[in-house]
Amino acid sequence: MQHGAASHGRRYDRRLPAFLLGTVAMWASALSPNATAEDYRYVVRPGDNPWNLTQRFLKGIVYWPRIQQYNRIVDATAMQPGTTLRIPVGWMRAAARQAEIADLRGDVFLERGGEPAQAAAAGMPVAPGATLRTGDEGSVSLQFPDGSRTLIGPGTVVRLVELRRLTLSSGQQTRFELQQGEMENEVAGSRGSGGRFVIQAPAATAAVRGTRFRVASAADGMRNETLQGTVALQNRKGSTLLRAGTGTHVRAGAAPGAAQPLLPAPVLDALPARIERLPARLEIPAVAGAHAYRSQIFPATGAAAAESDRSGPTAHVLSTGDLPDGVHRLRVRAIGEGGLEGLDAEREIVIDARPEPPFLHEPPSDGWVVDEHPAFRWARSGDAARYHFQLAAERDFHAPLVVAQGLESPEWIAGQPLAPSVYFWRVAVETDAEGLGPYSDPQRFTLPPPGPQPQPPEIDGDTMELRWRAGNPGERFQVQISRDPAFAAPEIDRVTDEARLSMPRPEPGLLHLRVRTLAPDTPPGPWGKAQQVEIPHSHWRALLILVPVLLIAL
Repeated sequence: MQHGAASHGRRYDRRLPAFLLGTVAMWASALSPNATAEDYRYVVRPGDNPWNLTQRFLKGIVYWPRIQQYNRIVDATAMQPGTTLRIPVGWMRAAARQAEIADLRGDVFLERGGEPAQAAAAGMPVAPGATLRTGDEGSVSLQFPDGSRTLIGPGTVVRLVELRRLTLSSGQQTRFELQQGEMENEVAGSRGSGGRFVIQAPAATAAVRGTRFRVASAADGMRNETLQGTVALQNRKGSTLLRAGTGTHVRAGAAPGAAQPLLPAPVLDALPARIERLPARLEIPAVAGAHAYRSQIFPATGAAAAESDRSGPTAHVLSTGDLPDGVHRLRVRAIGEGGLEGLDAEREIVIDARPEPPFLHEPPSDGWVVDEHPAFRWARSGDAARYHFQLAAERDFHAPLVVAQGLESPEWIAGQPLAPSVYFWRVAVETDAEGLGPYSDPQRFTLPPPGPQPQPPEIDGDTMELRWRAGNPGERFQVQISRDPAFAAPEIDRVTDEARLSMPRPEPGLLHLRVRTLAPDTPPGPWGKAQQVEIPHSHWRALLILVPVLLIAL
């Protein structure tokens, strides 16, 4: 009888696809050490016998003697309820099932048999034989009848080879051929039901029962990362088991590498609860050993495709710029030197980036303003109902100096003079449809102190000298003297390195003079308050002119 059981076990093995022989054997030895084959354990119920069990659950009536022989049943008419029968999964009848596209983003195409590819849509069934292709920004989420889920990433070509449900055990058997790209999988528990989930790539085959794992395939090989459960990885060169928190590479034509620990999940505690700028770039603590980071953003609920999938070399959360407002699920992981992606860190995050703030025009960023009543102007937003303006002395706007709400025009002019200082300003847009949006990034400007005030001029004979307070090292000064208070055509316009200027005595009359500071690598500062100077007539000069005339007259 034992010989018959072994013989039937060998016939069962021959029915398996060739590439799965090693995988099934590995699962039998590593994960189910008490089973001699991939068996489903059926508990006998009243009225059961090999004939009706075969009729109800097996592929054909020819299997009833095999059931009896495999389980060493002496009297087929007297099976005791509650006893256990071992039924090879390969003998069991199965019904074809279909997966469903739960969600998708970007370009996703579905090929069914020999039909031309068509743009995929949520709700479409995906039957065995169908191929899915995603574009460079594409992503598609598949939902399976048993609750398993698969996220197919950008640049992927994958074919669903098999999807069926075992009639007796309800176990789901799923098999993919991954030509290129990547898949993230959450497989429903099926231990003991005969269910399996297999991904066959050119470099190796991954087989699991009830786990979370990732597979990526490229021309140079394959990588696998196991997050929960255990993955059996095998090709013709060898095999390995990847337990939770480990991963490995399989180079083309080589045996699977040894399991390596995955990098730990990044810490996201310091991230803000709300994102108000898109595309996002938010710094996070670095992970030791990381050479890159990957950020994925999903809708908060459901088996959703990735709305954003970005990688970068620095410890930052990245996103695309077209994410909708609302609650989202953020997933971030570190990437090791060899490309293995680490454990996921997840948290909920709110995007509140609309209506988008306007572009700020003037004062320009890090600019200088010389008017103590500066005008602030920004771009007009097409759907804006109102604008909100703030001015502060600190970048965090903890205590704004000015809060102007409900502005109808894209400008604000200071009514009260501003004191010389460094300031920050920002603007938000309010629309009737979306309400008040986030403020723009703060823009800094400087209102420098006015130029120095000259002391009363010193007139000595034919010369006049101006003096004013000294400046900082490296500063120079511009001096203008004009008969016109508007300084439209200055008589004197000079630059000096010293806080003084000596010049010939001007002609008598009223003069206007002003000074401003020229600091290195900055625009000219504002003019100091203009001074008025009356240049008197020189009586000695008049006498000198009259003396020759008087001498001639004598």
